[in-house]
Amino acid sequence: EIEAVTGVQTCALPISPSVVADVLERRTAALRSQLVEVASSTGATEAVESARASLSSLLSIETIILFFEAANLRSEILPDRFAFSIPSLPILNTAPRPVALPDLFLLLTSSFWQPFTLWLATALVAPLAFAYFFNLTARPRSRGTQKFEYQFDPLTFNVAKAIITYAVFSRGATFGGLVDLESVARIRAAAAGGWEGIVGGCAVGALATVYEAIIRK
Repeated sequence: EIEAVTGVQTCALPISPSVVADVLERRTAALRSQLVEVASSTGATEAVESARASLSSLLSIETIILFFEAANLRSEILPDRFAFSIPSLPILNTAPRPVALPDLFLLLTSSFWQPFTLWLATALVAPLAFAYFFNLTARPRSRGTQKFEYQFDPLTFNVAKAIITYAVFSRGATFGGLVDLESVARIRAAAAGGWEGIVGGCAVGALATVYEAIIRK
């Protein structure tokens, strides 16, 4: 009626940006609440928190680094070999697929044990020995005894491992013939980034150790 009287057409005013923002905020909050409910009902929240607690330690970081090195070495000293084929499925229109598995027969040969023993000695055994005897985490205790925060000093472990890695895999130290140079070449070729990559992993472990020591102060 107003338009008929005045002869002027009216149009809808645009929605205010504040109204749009308020609607989006309410919808986002509702979606977030639904996601939290779903995660809680499926146990995903507890699983994430448990994984976070397990990974937030120096031991977890060092273990991950060692597993990464071992996985790279495995492809060199225990390569995959053809095992069997998955037959084709006409219903799904798929072709036969070959399946390769680690050649476990190599476990009976020195081709596996020589490089594996050398890697184990340089990456774990020797650094752990240094970390045990040169433990700088000792704290004085009553009656002249000492209490160690760690049984194996993580900083000493990483420094010793870096030095041993450099001496063996870069400078070719054999320690009186104990180190097999062919095994050195195989480990160096298998390591991600060569011997520098192993030293880089030591640097990550050392930085994590220093960071933990700083936040504990």
